[in-house]
Amino acid sequence: SCDAYTPRMGRKKIEYKPAEHRTPVQKMSGPMGTISRPNFRDALRRVAMIIQQHVVKIEQRFESGVHEAEDSGLFRHSMREAFTEDNFVTPRYKCTVLRVPMGRPGVIYGHRKIKVEYKVPTVEEIYDFGHQLFKAVQLSSECSIVCLIYVERLMETAKVPLLADTWKPIFMAGLLLASKVWQDLSSWNIEFASVYPQFSLEAINRLELQFLKNVKWDLYISSSLYAKYYFALRSLLEKQNFRQRYNRMTGVGGVTASEAMKVQKRTERVKEEALVQLSRSM
Repeated sequence: SCDAYTPRMGRKKIEYKPAEHRTPVQKMSGPMGTISRPNFRDALRRVAMIIQQHVVKIEQRFESGVHEAEDSGLFRHSMREAFTEDNFVTPRYKCTVLRVPMGRPGVIYGHRKIKVEYKVPTVEEIYDFGHQLFKAVQLSSECSIVCLIYVERLMETAKVPLLADTWKPIFMAGLLLASKVWQDLSSWNIEFASVYPQFSLEAINRLELQFLKNVKWDLYISSSLYAKYYFALRSLLEKQNFRQRYNRMTGVGGVTASEAMKVQKRTERVKEEALVQLSRSM
């Protein structure tokens, strides 16, 4: 096992602190709202922190040569090729027009594809990417938490690495599916394409289908799982050891909340609808 993605973390003992040694409520991090209605800006920023740490850690694994050409490790190189941004973004070309004497009307030109260099994103870049979708598409505040669950489920189930060239398509697909699961009036794929035109409607459709196939159409989220992620994100502070506390919180079982039953019921309904559609297509 490895802490590259949260669900695989084992249980860790949480040390008891006397009341006088605990952090006062007034000095805790920004408000995250309630479990049924979290503050979307604060929750999205915390989700961006986790995604950025995933990218940094997995990039280090690939740079150290842990994977090479193997597909049997923690992450599959073939999954990186499947979810790379180049597969879904409309390519751009640089054209050069040549002026030469010609006996008849015409234009001589050359063009070459612009190669994009991907760099490890900052927390602010990930937050801004998601915030544009939240504002334009009117996503509900719970979507960022549900999206994180789906992204880490994809990493665990299909061994998909979250890297500098894969995080945007994966994050976008996670938000799209979170919207369709959580919201009564869910977002349309064309709305996501209108926010980021470099992703065509056809590309987003392919991305959504590929995401669903790799998570094995499992969109179910139990109330306890949603509550664990909510309280883990709520406990985060921007300190050096925030990741250890996040892993410890999501690794502890038994956290329940009655409000999180809404997520469980919605995901059960979506899962049933997906299975019906799948059975009809076969």
